[in-house]
Amino acid sequence: MSDPLRVDILRELATAHRERTVEPVGFADLRKRVGVRDSGRFRYHLNELRDNFVRKDEGGYRLTVTGIETVAAILAGTYTHGGSLGPESIDSDCSECGADAVAVYRDGRCGVTCANDHLLFAWSLPPAAAADATLPEVVSLAELYARQAIERALAGVCPKCSAPVEPRIVTEDDDPGPDGTEPVGPLPGLRVRCETCGGRLVGPVGFCLLVDSAVADFYRRHDRSLDALRVWEPAFVADDDTVSVAERDPLRVAVDVTLDGDRLAVTVDGSGRVSVREE
Repeated sequence: MSDPLRVDILRELATAHRERTVEPVGFADLRKRVGVRDSGRFRYHLNELRDNFVRKDEGGYRLTVTGIETVAAILAGTYTHGGSLGPESIDSDCSECGADAVAVYRDGRCGVTCANDHLLFAWSLPPAAAADATLPEVVSLAELYARQAIERALAGVCPKCSAPVEPRIVTEDDDPGPDGTEPVGPLPGLRVRCETCGGRLVGPVGFCLLVDSAVADFYRRHDRSLDALRVWEPAFVADDDTVSVAERDPLRVAVDVTLDGDRLAVTVDGSGRVSVREE
């Protein structure tokens, strides 16, 4: 993908795929679509895309699954920067100091902090997803992406590339940051690292509860919707005092979930699996 011409080839194959549905595109037709007069130059770059992004069939060329996903990422703006919104106050408070939550979207990343710089939430969002949206809508969409990513990661699927991953709960500073030196995220915390694409998911243990059906049912029985809360608002996400290490071998982390005086005893094992018992 190092040459813009290769990107243009993928774009035109994607356009042809939408127009023709299943028919491959012949060499001459594809070169005409891309607008390259030098046949040798065009053939060289097309061959560089073969196998991984483009497949040659009888009658012409078509995108592979990887090619389709790559074009989709390009059109979504995943590989570009641009677009910014905020800072702007949103309808939420900082769980640590009570100040108004403030959101900002820049360079494909949505972040929510407060006036005292307490980080509440951060998630990547392609520019195309944020186009023509208000900042509160961008935050809500980023939260949706986050919940979906957490659910997939806990199921053992990388949210970015769909390769197998192994979610784990860590209790020590044994998870280095991208530079290999500094730990990241709260402890105890959820860590997921994809060995295929390098994608990472880092967050509190409470992330595991956000997508658990038994915890959601407990909220509904108290006339509340867990999905209606911001990702950073539930006490089991925001309050470190609700989380404690119950056992270390095998690892069990206890999480206190209390509503209207009723308590749900929750434990999370070393792989992020949630078990509940109502008390």
